[in-house]
Amino acid sequence: MSKSSILYILIINLVLLGANVALYMKPKQANTNKEVTIGANGAVTHVGADGALANAGDNKNNINSASDAGIAAANIEAPINTALVVKEELVRLKQEFQQQQSEDTLKQQQQQKKLEQLLAENQRLIDKISTLDNQVNIQESYLVESQQQEKLLKALLQKERLQHASLLSSPINRIKTSIDQQPDLLKNKKVGQGSIEENNAISDQDFIDIAIENNSIKTDIVDSNEEVIELPDRFTGAVEFGFNYEQDNQITKNLRGRLILDYDEVDQYNINSDMEFEFESEDNEDTAQKLRWQLQGNYNLDPMNLAFVRSDIKRSQYASYEQEDTFTVGYGHIFFNENNHKFNTEFGPGYKFAEPNADEDAVSINEFILRTRLNYERIVSESLQVSLQGVFEVGHSNSVYGVEFKAQNRIYQQLYLIFDIDYKYNQNVPEDTENKEVSTGFNIQYAF
Repeated sequence: MSKSSILYILIINLVLLGANVALYMKPKQANTNKEVTIGANGAVTHVGADGALANAGDNKNNINSASDAGIAAANIEAPINTALVVKEELVRLKQEFQQQQSEDTLKQQQQQKKLEQLLAENQRLIDKISTLDNQVNIQESYLVESQQQEKLLKALLQKERLQHASLLSSPINRIKTSIDQQPDLLKNKKVGQGSIEENNAISDQDFIDIAIENNSIKTDIVDSNEEVIELPDRFTGAVEFGFNYEQDNQITKNLRGRLILDYDEVDQYNINSDMEFEFESEDNEDTAQKLRWQLQGNYNLDPMNLAFVRSDIKRSQYASYEQEDTFTVGYGHIFFNENNHKFNTEFGPGYKFAEPNADEDAVSINEFILRTRLNYERIVSESLQVSLQGVFEVGHSNSVYGVEFKAQNRIYQQLYLIFDIDYKYNQNVPEDTENKEVSTGFNIQYAF
């Protein structure tokens, strides 16, 4: 109950108490059985209990008696008027109290209604927070799934790049990765009705887009029971030994050895060293040595383009030129690189030093050249891979053209049998020497 209500009740009680006192005291004085009134003339007038006047004096006394009676009546009516005023005040106060109570009730109802609205809004916000929390959890699960899918795509893309990077790397990497590509090749041969090129005619980006759209990515790292993708070693190499038959100025038979070392940072750069040496025998009489060292560094601009620096040093006692040193720089481009075949080219300017053999009557040829190399490789079966390479060195005084065919067959694991034919044509040679050089070889190679 409010303070104003208590104040109203206290005022009402005080007014009622005053009214009761007034009503209780005044009538007793006015309604006595007998009242004595003394007039101005000294006569005594007796008022009886029945209200009759006893005349003790003259008319003047009667007038005085009437005046006294009016005064007595007025004294009786005064408390009655006071009671009426008090009653009206009580009614007014009661009405004000009821109005105040109605206002308080209305305020309480409004507050209750507002409280209910706030509780409903609070519940709505709680439900909304719960819904947002569920959405966040769902988004988190989608994010985790997307991250896992992204890892799988990266692993798959890395695997594809490693397979395609063979064109940018050394022959050793091409040998070691070629067999890994064969199962896909054989599967395409069995299933497809068209050519191998048609079955494999899909780009890397199309393959990734299709995989993302179908959400059916499968790689070697999905299942723990499956093979895990292992990145190849940066450093690889091979050792090769065999027999070589050459026909240039003389017919020679020789034993051939070769050491290939390669360091590769995938998608960055590659350094390849290829050192070849032969022990030559001319007509089963003399023995000489032949040496060739090729060193090349490639910098990958992107998966399809590269820049290179190359040196090629040759020493031979039976060739038209005893010493041929070529240094070139240039640009390489991959035209296509599928599972079963690939084609790339290199071209760039260089400088060549060529000195004839000591017993030849000729001058040295030192000049700028423009070198172009075309290379094509194809996987024929599970174990057989063939390649065809053409090299053209065009100079002002002398131009050299060469074609090389190579077939390599896997014997066991990392052991390979290699057959190669090399044809070389020198446009300008000393007198009494041959323009062309032909060599045929059989070799065993072990890659590590």
